[in-house]
Amino acid sequence: MTRVDELQQTLQSEHLDGWLFFDFRRSNAVAHHVLELSPHAFFSRRWMYYVPATGTPTKLVSSVESHVLSGLPGNTLVYRSWQQYQHHLAAMLTGAGRVAMEYVPDNAIPYVSLVDAGTVELVRGLGPEVVSSADFAQRFEAVLSPTQLESHRAAGHALMGALNRLLPRLREQMLGDSLMTEYSVQREFGDMMRDAGLVIHAGEEPLVAVNGNAANPHYSPTAERHAIVRKGDLMLLDFSAPLAGDDAIFADYTWMVYLGDQVPERIKTLFGIIREARDDGVSLIQQRFESGQRVEGYEVDDAVRAVVTRAGYGDAFVHRTGHNIGSRVHGNGAHLDNLETHDTRPLLANTCTSMEPGIYLPDENLGLRTEVDILLLPHGIEVTGEPRQNEVIALLA
Repeated sequence: MTRVDELQQTLQSEHLDGWLFFDFRRSNAVAHHVLELSPHAFFSRRWMYYVPATGTPTKLVSSVESHVLSGLPGNTLVYRSWQQYQHHLAAMLTGAGRVAMEYVPDNAIPYVSLVDAGTVELVRGLGPEVVSSADFAQRFEAVLSPTQLESHRAAGHALMGALNRLLPRLREQMLGDSLMTEYSVQREFGDMMRDAGLVIHAGEEPLVAVNGNAANPHYSPTAERHAIVRKGDLMLLDFSAPLAGDDAIFADYTWMVYLGDQVPERIKTLFGIIREARDDGVSLIQQRFESGQRVEGYEVDDAVRAVVTRAGYGDAFVHRTGHNIGSRVHGNGAHLDNLETHDTRPLLANTCTSMEPGIYLPDENLGLRTEVDILLLPHGIEVTGEPRQNEVIALLA
């Protein structure tokens, strides 16, 4: 089955007349991914590719670079002027009633709302109703093959193995009064991850943060900016990576470590809240998937956030509950989000998501997060990063 066949099957199942892909200077990453265009191709002019629910696709390209969609099947219309561009577009869409584009009302899901308002207005002015491709575009971007699912599991095992090698080493250094910094721990952890066969891309070193730095969810130490690590500190470790391979899938986990012999009650209490929130989110997804019910990203975020809010820390949970995971750590499928965005996309079978509630209290010099990943399988779920963290590790106990 060709990609066009897959697209047309999707359009028919969604009762749409066509999918209109638009791009200007690589403004529409979804179009490039779905159409499997070369990442090295250069596009300096507007182009469109229209896939009808049945029949032959049509390419609309500039005379300046009429070759840009040559690898895609279909008829080709070439424009020189903006008037020809609009004339050809009208011809392409003749008879179309409902057409999908990378557009979301109110820009509610910016990851997939990539077509500018003017282009949407132009298409609407020619007659069709423009509907969002957000729900089903992820079928072509986020759904994982059996090999990819296994690569995620393998990456998860490798990450947890690296963590289990790091912790005794940190204990040894702490008991030996060695000088430790966030940056030195990051470097050591990264080396252990690489030794386990994991690939760490530029800018994706493990996050290591103690005390108040952990209250900044995306804090990462550098050679120039880092804190000294001391006994009695609370350390956040956020670590993600795939194994080698173009289609290898990331795993992404967060653990909390107390660098002392007895975890303070305050830290235990806060961690207990996010642990409960995490597990409630996992249970919701599990129940929906096992019963074959639709579950949307925002619903999971609401359920997880409700636990933190009831405990009095809703304002301290400052990010979404989770993100899609693919060959990029932040993939382009549905996210568990009703805070930063209103993600109404359904969670699809054979995709992967993180689950990572947190509480961040800069005034108390505290930040905590717990994170596991979930493989969403056709008849249930599989949590990776097991055994999941159920209490803060007391490193020196």
